[in-house]
Amino acid sequence: MTTTVFIAIYQTFDDRDPNHWAIFLHDSAKGDVILQVNDDKHGVGYYVEEPMYNKQPQRSGRHETSIEVGTINSDDYDTAVATIQATPTDNESTTWNCQAWVMEALDSLEEVNMFTWKRGAKERALSRRQHWQ
Repeated sequence: MTTTVFIAIYQTFDDRDPNHWAIFLHDSAKGDVILQVNDDKHGVGYYVEEPMYNKQPQRSGRHETSIEVGTINSDDYDTAVATIQATPTDNESTTWNCQAWVMEALDSLEEVNMFTWKRGAKERALSRRQHWQ
């Protein structure tokens, strides 16, 4: 069995901001989970949120689209979630955001052979990446 990996893209509250991105794992046996970073407006900066189990991005009124980007072996599901959650945030860069975190998390899974990009998906995701704050 495989877990399908999506990048979930959400509409912004303010058009001057980049779209919010999250990782969505869909597995018919293991369940769904949304993994993301958030930005604390009170000075802490970006932080990794707790996993949102049994949630689907399309249930959010702000959900714009989800791009299928690859697969994870279902046996690696829990380890993949832990690896994604361990992906650090960068509160020093002025151009780093949730989109960078998503790409870094997926690249870290690929580096340990847990994730395989769907053909052309990485390029498609990078073409949608917004590099401003």
